Amino acid sequence: MEVEKIKIIPELAPCGVYCGACASFGKSCFGCSSEKNQKRKSKLSCQLRKCCYSVKLKNYCFECDQFPCKPFRKKLIDSHKGDAKYNYRHEVLENFQKLAELGVEQFIEYQNKKWLCSSCNGSIKWYDYTCDQCGKKY
Repeated sequence: MEVEKIKIIPELAPCGVYCGACASFGKSCFGCSSEKNQKRKSKLSCQLRKCCYSVKLKNYCFECDQFPCKPFRKKLIDSHKGDAKYNYRHEVLENFQKLAELGVEQFIEYQNKKWLCSSCNGSIKWYDYTCDQCGKKY
């Protein structure tokens, strides 16, 4: 995808995962793209994040000439096939396409609506795809 450099937003990881639908986001984590000190440290050891920010000097993986590279495919696209708990990993290509199409502000609006419970307006969280307020399964 050829796109001018898009600014970093806390809700979107460099790999395209929408952090805003993670149960830890805003509590023990400020998002994979954040540089803030936080309780969750797993993002700091993520090889995709390191590559994107340190080696390639990009904001998002899709800005790289080698996208989608083998490590990206292994960690996201080809991982946990058939396991609904990890569907969010398989949405990264769609996320990048939507980001390029909509721009940052509209992309965040799109994601916020996507992860909004239709029953109570609570937040749906990935892994269990359950509303954090009413418990409805999606």
